[in-house]
Amino acid sequence: MSSPGNNRPTTPATTVSLLNLDRPKPHNPEAEIAVLGAMMISPDAATAAFSCLKFEGAFYRPAHQIIYDAMLALSADKGNASMDPVVLADHLERNGRLDEVGGRSYIVQLMDSVPTAANIDHYLDIVRQNAVLRRIISTCTDAIVHCYDCDEDVPQLLDGIEQRIFEVSGMNEAKDLLLIQPLVDDAIDYLEKLIDGNPDVLGLATGFEIDRMITGLRPGDLFVLAARPSIGKTALALNIAANIAMSANPVPVGFFSLEMPAQQLVLRLICSTARVSLSEFRNKTLSNSGWMETLRACDMLRKANIIIDDTGAIDILELRAKARRMCNKHDVKAIFVDYLQLIRAHTNRNASRENEVAQISGSLKAMAKELSVPVVVLAQLNRQAEQGDKPKLSHLRESGAIEQDADVVALLHRERDKQLEDDNTGLDAELIIAKNRNGSTGTQELLFFPRFTRFENKSRISEADVPEQ
Repeated sequence: MSSPGNNRPTTPATTVSLLNLDRPKPHNPEAEIAVLGAMMISPDAATAAFSCLKFEGAFYRPAHQIIYDAMLALSADKGNASMDPVVLADHLERNGRLDEVGGRSYIVQLMDSVPTAANIDHYLDIVRQNAVLRRIISTCTDAIVHCYDCDEDVPQLLDGIEQRIFEVSGMNEAKDLLLIQPLVDDAIDYLEKLIDGNPDVLGLATGFEIDRMITGLRPGDLFVLAARPSIGKTALALNIAANIAMSANPVPVGFFSLEMPAQQLVLRLICSTARVSLSEFRNKTLSNSGWMETLRACDMLRKANIIIDDTGAIDILELRAKARRMCNKHDVKAIFVDYLQLIRAHTNRNASRENEVAQISGSLKAMAKELSVPVVVLAQLNRQAEQGDKPKLSHLRESGAIEQDADVVALLHRERDKQLEDDNTGLDAELIIAKNRNGSTGTQELLFFPRFTRFENKSRISEADVPEQ
């Protein structure tokens, strides 16, 4: 069977030429000259340029880029931003590049062309914007070429293109120096909120007492929620996601469901929020009050901003690409993944499952940092977790890398065979915080209501009773 790649044209030249990419790329020589000249007459202007143009290819004209690189090297060597034209010319001559830039006379012309450095910020903005446009053109052109001559998997190609686009967007961010006065004012506002609100939550509140230990779900953190099958980890993850999306200060939440269809997730959310059982609908035993609670729950969930992706057996690169789009399009502030062992790795066929899981785990942590959101990933524990009293970190299935990459590891535990369901009081369960990179460990008692697929707080946290690893 021939692959799609066998039918591709041998060269992308025709298509690329249609874009007329041979014409000069965006640039402004006057602005480039103004920046270099201002740098030579003002150390402050040089400092501003070094802070703003921190990427390769900031200048269009090769001579201007060579001069700027020489200034940068001199600043690093001398420890100051003073750009004396004589010293600059001498540096270029010693490195055999003076003739490339037009000699000493051109360097003097640059300095004489700018009477003042007062407009350096305006000049820098023009140079940076044109550099960004050129990088976008190069990135898109390379993407076209790679699409024609693709010798890798399409998800990997997409991930690479998206990463380069994100790098370009970073070029357009000129971060200013921060004065302490407004920072102090912001700190006072934050401290007042802590006094008036919940001092235990610095990130997104889960709605459970574990917030006292983990201080909420924080941007960049990887939170692993692990359990044996049928213990209720999906239910707990949905409860936390709903609590975040329907809190007093709701934020958008993304949920990747690799095992359960989106419609089934929504039914679970409705029943959990309304505290009704799906079997009551099937058996036609739902009371009028139950129906009213169901409608109320539906109204609440309609207002919640929960974005669901139920692609099964998704590749880790595709998952990361979709997560980026979630954050860009919907401003998602937390991402849930159910569950880790169903994600396909992007490794060679001979890689061990442990290496695959390690790659997936590392990629999820990198995604949390890249997108600056907490990532809650569900994971299965191995069968050894059923042989002892309570689960341990060592029971994480298939890879110790999960433990290493995670900022928080929570192990959900309950005795399935020792209790009968009690609709009124719920079933005893425990959420063991077995690892907490930035805080204490401990165990929270929960109540689980299987009929409603709902967890609730039972008691305060005990900092004891965490199983030895």
